[in-house]
Amino acid sequence: MLLDNNPLVIAGRTFRSRLMTGTGKYRNFDEMRAAIAESECDIITVAVRRVQTQAPGHEGLAEAIDWTKIWMLPNTAGCQTAEDAIRVARLGREMAKLLGQEDNNFVKLEVIPA
Repeated sequence: MLLDNNPLVIAGRTFRSRLMTGTGKYRNFDEMRAAIAESECDIITVAVRRVQTQAPGHEGLAEAIDWTKIWMLPNTAGCQTAEDAIRVARLGREMAKLLGQEDNNFVKLEVIPA
């Protein structure tokens, strides 16, 4: 659902949709891209541990998404302590910068103690 008359504004950044989708649980990148496109979302959550630089000729999550059109919401999935989550959140911020989102300070915090 696009919100032309009532956009979502977070930290001064405007989004057309309130729907946020994830990047996990898809069988392949084509299925993921199709779901993201069909949903018309502007924000996708990404487990920081999934964004990896792949070998030349191999597509990874960083290359699978057009980051000029989709805002990355890095998440700290898999973290069991606050310290680990802070470290992973900082990595997420740096990854967003590497993907061209220099002003991205967003984070979805997930901490599940063992």
